[in-house]
Amino acid sequence: MNSSRRNVQRLRGPTMMMLVLFGLVLTLFASATASSKTSESSTSTSECRTNNKEECTSSSSSSSSNVQPSDWLEDEMEQIPWPPSSSSSDALLNAVQSFFENTNGNPNDPSSNQDDLQSVIHQQSTSLHPTLVSIRRLLHRYPELMFQERLTSQIVQRVLKEMGIEEFSVGWGKNIYSKYYDRNEGGDVELTNDITTEEYDGGGFGIVVDIGSGETPCVLLRADMDALPIVERTPLPPDLAEEQQRQQRAHQFHSHHHGKMHACGHDAHMTMLLGATHILHSLQQNNKYLFPGTIRIIFQPAEEGGAGAKRMSEEGVLVQHPKPSYAFAMHVWPTLPSGTIGFRSGPMLGAADMFTLTIEGVGGHAAFPHLVSDPIVASSAIILNLQTLVSRGMNPLESGVVSVTQVEAGDGAFNVIPAKAVMRGTIRALSDQSLLELREGLVSIATHTALAHGCKLSLSSFSKDHYPVTMNNDMLFPFASKVAGLVSEGGEVTNVDPTMGAEDFAFLAQGVPSAFFFLGQGGNNEEGIAKEDEGCTVDSCKSGGRVPTNLGLHHPEFNLDESVLGRGVELFVNLALRALKDLNEGSTL
Repeated sequence: MNSSRRNVQRLRGPTMMMLVLFGLVLTLFASATASSKTSESSTSTSECRTNNKEECTSSSSSSSSNVQPSDWLEDEMEQIPWPPSSSSSDALLNAVQSFFENTNGNPNDPSSNQDDLQSVIHQQSTSLHPTLVSIRRLLHRYPELMFQERLTSQIVQRVLKEMGIEEFSVGWGKNIYSKYYDRNEGGDVELTNDITTEEYDGGGFGIVVDIGSGETPCVLLRADMDALPIVERTPLPPDLAEEQQRQQRAHQFHSHHHGKMHACGHDAHMTMLLGATHILHSLQQNNKYLFPGTIRIIFQPAEEGGAGAKRMSEEGVLVQHPKPSYAFAMHVWPTLPSGTIGFRSGPMLGAADMFTLTIEGVGGHAAFPHLVSDPIVASSAIILNLQTLVSRGMNPLESGVVSVTQVEAGDGAFNVIPAKAVMRGTIRALSDQSLLELREGLVSIATHTALAHGCKLSLSSFSKDHYPVTMNNDMLFPFASKVAGLVSEGGEVTNVDPTMGAEDFAFLAQGVPSAFFFLGQGGNNEEGIAKEDEGCTVDSCKSGGRVPTNLGLHHPEFNLDESVLGRGVELFVNLALRALKDLNEGSTL
């Protein structure tokens, strides 16, 4: 008996160890299985960017469900005054149905169409004003830089779902140069537990929504998403500034991400396209759209230097079925009166490239300049000589701009001549060929000027993707200008000169006939103050009011005239519907 008990005690120790090891094996196996499932889910999201439309649509629900809004975002969404889910009036439905059934005459002639279709689109867009303002201010409070638009994408997806749109593809606009673009530029990035640094660096926060039959013809509407590394100093609008608890109200209006700001109106562009999406999605009877064809709506990341439009084009947004026949986009424009629309045929915005020049010399004590090769003096000479690139290097009938915007040298010591200086800036032109010639001339001048001062150009680098000229298609111009005239203040389009600002919509315009518009938002007088509209007072309806809205894009006090949001919705909706009508009647370019 005692001998048997001792044998059991000898076995108990090894047996227990084996049981513990067996349990650990089971745990590791379960963890590996879960990890495999997670990897498969991630793969399906990535495939959604590159496969055809049917596969993207079928996986869109699972892809978008990977982004779960937090409780605070749900609270923010509850503050938005949503319109009824089926808020299209019978008048609008009847007008759209009649518009597409009528095949007599020119359907896009302003004299025959603005009575019915435009008037009801205007009424519908105006009724969305409180919703548009709330969405725009929400997006404005949470600006994110290029390839970092994760929260912005969450908000847009959440708004789409609130509209009843469940099918859309995500993961567009992947950053293929993650080591080139610094994710911490303009402020630290706060990563949450459900996203890794690698995922964040990868970008891919673009969204594509197809509304309609899923067949041709197809028209594309686009809005950009990213913000700028700027500290916001925008004055508060009157409806907020006059509140007793001013600081609290400021917190509800200004950027919550210090050092980042929607100073280029991309929050407005997204809002206007969301408003247009709401109206277009509501044009259904018996679960069938009243318009033939498809309207492709894209929310594009990384416009501010990251060539997000090119990434989305490479990922197939222009070739997946149905292929778009036309593409349209717009930009709020502070130098035009509020509500007017600027347009032109041919070049609308310039080609642009960014450069970095590194000048190396020989550093030393500031008291002995004869013993050094001063890169600061060399850089100063280079900056002056670069001014001849345009004045003496270009055909006088061509246009170009060379701007050195940053110069860095030294480590803080006031009595040390540094060994290196770095210059950064941009070059711009109204043709791609002129831009390439400016690039060659810039490197040549920097090289030889540095040598003349005993230094050398050790590095010259340019953008991974220089932006081409944004071209408005000549053959699309008559149609697009007529439609814009229906919407513009005063009933006519303002003919504008091309600008040296650049837009990556140019990459989309290279692949499909396109039109790009300026939507005036600079107020209605010299002070840049928006006027009162019928049924709307300055204090209650405009974010402008006594706050000027004509300060330039990228200005730290840039302020949006929110009264133009509905105008942008009108333009998007009219362009989409009238372009489909035009294409269905056999228009070809």
